[in-house]
Amino acid sequence: MKKGEMIEKESFDIIEQNVDLSNFSEEEKVVVKRVIHASGDFEFAKLIHFSKEWLKDFKDILGKKPSVICDVNMVKSGITEKYLRVSGLKTYCFISDDEVIRRAKELNKTQAEISMEYAFDRFENIIFVIGNAPTALLKVIEMSKDRDDKAVFVVGMPVGFVKAAEFKKMLAESPIPCITNFGTKGGSGIAAAAFNALIKVCYHV
Repeated sequence: MKKGEMIEKESFDIIEQNVDLSNFSEEEKVVVKRVIHASGDFEFAKLIHFSKEWLKDFKDILGKKPSVICDVNMVKSGITEKYLRVSGLKTYCFISDDEVIRRAKELNKTQAEISMEYAFDRFENIIFVIGNAPTALLKVIEMSKDRDDKAVFVVGMPVGFVKAAEFKKMLAESPIPCITNFGTKGGSGIAAAAFNALIKVCYHV
């Protein structure tokens, strides 16, 4: 075993020794441990939320060849290239697109929320991975209510003190298939780690 693999194994052993994972399914444990590993924060075991049929819903959308839309490039960069090759998925981030910037200024909205609209107009089946912008998450929730013809799955873990907790609670209480967490914690690395774990679960990599 390589040194890096040994360190990772030791990290997961420490997580299992310090966190009660008995309430999670085997697939959920993979996600929770990856999130804790990425954050260094055991509390995520108490904060993370899975929608009722999350695994079935995620596998269903994988079968529809979805696009993976990230709210910021840091999320996109955190998604493991090997997992994209295995799954055949492609990631996109439109926050710095010229048209998004123009429309955000024109409408006095955040680039993050406009980038979600931009993606929603262009793709039929979408996995949203949101780790930075609460406004992006709210926009996805709103659009999903209006367009039930689209297949959507949301990894919604934006960090922040302004509306992040409220919008994540809103996501958890919605019918949208999702993984999220309660409270202000989150971040780009956390959202990417959760998505990577989902691919690991579904493709056994």
